[in-house]
Amino acid sequence: MERAACIVAAAGRSSRMGEWKLLLPFRGSTIIQTVVEAALPACSRVLLVTGYRGAELSRLFGGKPHVVLVDNPDWELGMFSSIQRAAWDVDTDRFFITLGDKPLITAEVYRALLAAEPADAVIAAFDGAWGHPVLCSARVRNAILKEDPASGTMKDIVSRFTVREVPWRDSSVLADVDTPREYSALFRT
Repeated sequence: MERAACIVAAAGRSSRMGEWKLLLPFRGSTIIQTVVEAALPACSRVLLVTGYRGAELSRLFGGKPHVVLVDNPDWELGMFSSIQRAAWDVDTDRFFITLGDKPLITAEVYRALLAAEPADAVIAAFDGAWGHPVLCSARVRNAILKEDPASGTMKDIVSRFTVREVPWRDSSVLADVDTPREYSALFRT
């Protein structure tokens, strides 16, 4: 099966959470370690975008095989700037984008997207709502690289291309951790 690079956006401050969420405990690990470990079996490498508290992620993942730390000095511009920064380092025809606060996504989701009929964007969906990860083509990558990092959005870019939804059996592809309530809900799944 084809293997694709995976961008994991993990540069933000976690302002809505009240504390930095990426190192919060989750199922015997941390949120960010769980996200990275789920991507690795289906991906050639993970491009982990750091920014806020990047040194901590560097200590945690530095030297880990197939994990490349990508520093985004402009992380305060927002998530798109992190995706764009890592897109420069993508070396595969197709690549995933996911977020560092989505620990319920499994390697099985990545494999299902790779196995689906190709499109410019192949997106996991639950009950009609788009989730993560998103598998993007080289055409999408080129569009990402041309956008203004301060105002670009993935939703705007994806809307310009062919999209294939891959229905998923549960809401794991939607669940993220932005608030203490969402963090608590993870443990009920």
